[in-house]
Amino acid sequence: MKKQSTLSTVARILFVLLGFFVLGALSGCNQGREGDRCNPFLAPGENDCNSGLTCQQSPTCAESYCCPTPLTSSLNPYCNGSACTAPDAGTP
Repeated sequence: MKKQSTLSTVARILFVLLGFFVLGALSGCNQGREGDRCNPFLAPGENDCNSGLTCQQSPTCAESYCCPTPLTSSLNPYCNGSACTAPDAGTP
């Protein structure tokens, strides 16, 4: 009887650990693709973006996006600035 309850407990623990692993894999553990929003204020060495991309802000966009350098080399509208409009100089 005791052996069965020990196996049951181990199985439950493994099931919970597997659940945490799956949730971690499905949530924010992967890095941003081209055009994904990112945080430009991360510590040095940290990067929201996939390899070959950096967190940049187009002059016409309010947010930062994962983009190649230079920004205009991309077909992604968030990286080349065509998805954002220039800010209105007359708006307070």
